Amino acid sequence: MKYTHTNSHGFLLGTIDFFTAGVFFIFYMRHGLQQELDEILGRKTQRYYIAYLIGIPTLFIYPLIWMGQIADELRKIAVDMGIPGPYTSFRHMVCWNTIGLPLFGPSVATMRFFDTLNKIERELNSQESGLEAPEHDNDGI
Repeated sequence: MKYTHTNSHGFLLGTIDFFTAGVFFIFYMRHGLQQELDEILGRKTQRYYIAYLIGIPTLFIYPLIWMGQIADELRKIAVDMGIPGPYTSFRHMVCWNTIGLPLFGPSVATMRFFDTLNKIERELNSQESGLEAPEHDNDGI
């Protein structure tokens, strides 16, 4: 799979999402990002809009924990792949979205999340292109 969201600007996305009360990511996730997360994590994740709807009665604690768990899985994948940090994590996501709220915390948390995701996707794209190149050369001989 070719990953297309390798240059997502997390701080900008987090700021837009903050000022739209999370509605922005309902649309952003539906346009390919949700499938890329599913592919990277190796499982079908809960759809963001469902987490968002569950978040309304839980004062958005549920989507925060949901996103923190995905962040922690991405951190583990990045470490396993040998990608240099800093990484996102459950603690980073939760702390910036709660304690760091007055300091653009959600934007900082989203920036680190997308930084880790971008690094993983770039590495996977380079591995995919590295694997395809020798096969293509052998076909031409």
